[in-house]
Amino acid sequence: MEPALTLRGIRKAFPGVVAVDGVDLDLYPGEIHALVGENGAGKSTLSAIAFGELLPDAGTVTARGTVGLVHQHFELIGRLRVWQNVLLGREPHKGWRIDEAAARAQVLAIAQRNGLPIDPNAFVDTLPIGVQQRVELLRELDRDPAVLLLDEPTAALAPAEIESFFATVVQLAARGTAIMIVTHKLQEVIAYATRVTVMRHGKVVERTLTSATSIDAIARAMVGGEVPPVAARARTELTPRLHVKDLCAGRGATQLNDFFLDVRGGEIVGIAGVEGNGQSTLADALAGLIDYTGIIERSGTMGIIPQDRQREALVMNWSLVENTLLGRQHRKAARRGLELDRVRARVDTAAICERLDVRAANFDVAVRTLSGGNQQKLVVGRALIDEPQFVLAYNPTRGVDVGAAALVQSRLMEARNRGAAVLLISFELDEILALADHVIVMYRGAVLGSFDRDAFDRAAIGRLMAGSA
Repeated sequence: MEPALTLRGIRKAFPGVVAVDGVDLDLYPGEIHALVGENGAGKSTLSAIAFGELLPDAGTVTARGTVGLVHQHFELIGRLRVWQNVLLGREPHKGWRIDEAAARAQVLAIAQRNGLPIDPNAFVDTLPIGVQQRVELLRELDRDPAVLLLDEPTAALAPAEIESFFATVVQLAARGTAIMIVTHKLQEVIAYATRVTVMRHGKVVERTLTSATSIDAIARAMVGGEVPPVAARARTELTPRLHVKDLCAGRGATQLNDFFLDVRGGEIVGIAGVEGNGQSTLADALAGLIDYTGIIERSGTMGIIPQDRQREALVMNWSLVENTLLGRQHRKAARRGLELDRVRARVDTAAICERLDVRAANFDVAVRTLSGGNQQKLVVGRALIDEPQFVLAYNPTRGVDVGAAALVQSRLMEARNRGAAVLLISFELDEILALADHVIVMYRGAVLGSFDRDAFDRAAIGRLMAGSA
């Protein structure tokens, strides 16, 4: 069978780093091919070259048909409606005017054909992350691609959404689409992919059938050895750090209703729940970003790991040093008046990069040149560098590889062990069960149940996440 996409000898360098170094790759019609590797291994760069978004410095790309790419960070216009985003630049016209009725019908037809229900009239910025991803996917499917490249497609999806997403992917492959998935979720690789290619430091280090490998073997190939274990849980003195009572905030589906919560120093409290049940409203209220009624009492300094690193945590055109200063101007990185201590900021940046293994050409490059995982590690390191007494961690391992996830989780466990209170909001139930001392299940803005570590019950937690009491 002839490949739908062929890459030969692909090389791409950026200032100070070779992102892709002599990579060959074939994608065949009807296959689901997984591309995995550490953060900064070159996966997203290779995907952008295959799509035609980046030009390689050397090598050839041969595509037999249209190539579509769904980006890790959605490229949607929030103030436009779903149909406008899906058909942007390709809208049907009636005379010189856009035929809105025909456009909506076209989007509905694409959605129904691919099992992706959606309201074509909804404004994108009102939609949950999982539904926004459908919009990205529909935009590419409208072009009827022979090759579909998916960059971290399930990073922000809840478990039920992941199952639905892969049902669509399997359906597309069955119709003959060649699909490549860039992912860090190795259980998805084993469950859905036929073949897997492993990259490390810009090179391909392994190619294999998924039927002939395992999660552990893929992880070892990614990191070049064994994945480091998460720091052990230590006994700690429990000191009250956060008290929330009768909290009401937000509106609509994400509204909080008489929410209550206590987090003590020396423990990790995990919030389990399907995305869109008020987690973002809770985080915004705790961070002081929105109005609320009720009680929020917090003691000590706070470190925040926001849910969206590019929109809420980083200034993409600023350097690593400048982003290390961001939000900390009034703390250790500042001195007399408005003068910023850039020497201290550079020392802190070096410490963050060492402790979190942030890989960059130097500290002065713009953070947009870093891989998504390295951006995330910089955000985590900044939140923890001043040893805060309270840490709000929202999806702290989103979009990071298996080794980096273990590193981030270790840093959160170390913060807990030194007496910090950690509130972990994560859509990865495995992560919550591995780290948390106490789990609260959130549903429609309220607490539906709670579990201590010695009484964790995955099935019961899953039922509560779905709203079943």
